[in-house]
Amino acid sequence: MTKLFSFLSVLSFLLLFFEVAKASEYKFFKTSANIIDNIPTLKFYGVSSSGTETLLNTWESTTSNVDGFGVLSNDTLVDQYEGKIYYTVHEQINNDGDYTHEHHVIEYDLVDNTAEKIENISLEDVQIYPEGIVSMISKDNSTGVLRVGENSLKLKETSNAQLMWATDSKGHIAPINITNGSKLLINGRDVEQSINNIGALSAALTGLPTLPIETTLVCGLGTGTHGGDFAFSGGCASKVNEKLSLNYAASTTMPGQDYAGDFIDTFSARAGFVWKLGKAIEPNQISMKDKKNFKTKIKSLEEKNNQLTARLDRLEKLLKVKANHKI
Repeated sequence: MTKLFSFLSVLSFLLLFFEVAKASEYKFFKTSANIIDNIPTLKFYGVSSSGTETLLNTWESTTSNVDGFGVLSNDTLVDQYEGKIYYTVHEQINNDGDYTHEHHVIEYDLVDNTAEKIENISLEDVQIYPEGIVSMISKDNSTGVLRVGENSLKLKETSNAQLMWATDSKGHIAPINITNGSKLLINGRDVEQSINNIGALSAALTGLPTLPIETTLVCGLGTGTHGGDFAFSGGCASKVNEKLSLNYAASTTMPGQDYAGDFIDTFSARAGFVWKLGKAIEPNQISMKDKKNFKTKIKSLEEKNNQLTARLDRLEKLLKVKANHKI
């Protein structure tokens, strides 16, 4: 029997890398088939974008008396989801001029950099079953739930909402954690920062007056912080009459925040009134104004008392003088 086809010579097979871990620094993948020291040998190379080749692994056949060896390129399959390449290798065996032929399937794992022979399989007229993509994304038609990944993100469309949740490897509900500096935005606003701003805006408003005391109008400035974000506030309280008081205030966050939204998203305001119901109760403590009046009256009484004391002293002296003249 004549020797077969071009697979008796070296066959190089170049493929773009898709799912590669061990050889992620390479741009291409190359395979060569040769008989080295009477051993059919398959070599796997990583090829950089500059053309530099690096030997990654070697597979050697255990078949004896092989004088023809090569890869059937038409029967090569690539599993992009699992990062594996499947080759059909042909061996021509010479038993004293009696030629026989064998075909084997070799699996090379790009991720683990391993090569092994797969038994009882032929690549002729078969394709890679897309099991990998099924594990990556699938939909349960009975529930309408779309699953992404093994420990998965779940999505479900309803008539008026898009539902989203997560489960762990046991199917239990799991938290969705936005990490590594990524920000969760809703309509362009940073959710975490918005929560901090609400706390800061509210804290700033609490530092402002709500009731005027001893005056008809009082105003103030305030500041507040929450989660590292700051806000400033200003407002007033006015006394309309003995029963009614009004208060109004506003606060705003520090300018220059990323993903803060529009102005209305960084601004907070309040307004209110206090209406005294029922009979007014005299306070147990006197006001500053009443205290000042009391001090003035006490000082006036002290002055009058001192004047009366001086007059009494003069009268006593006059009475003593008259008493002495009579004697």
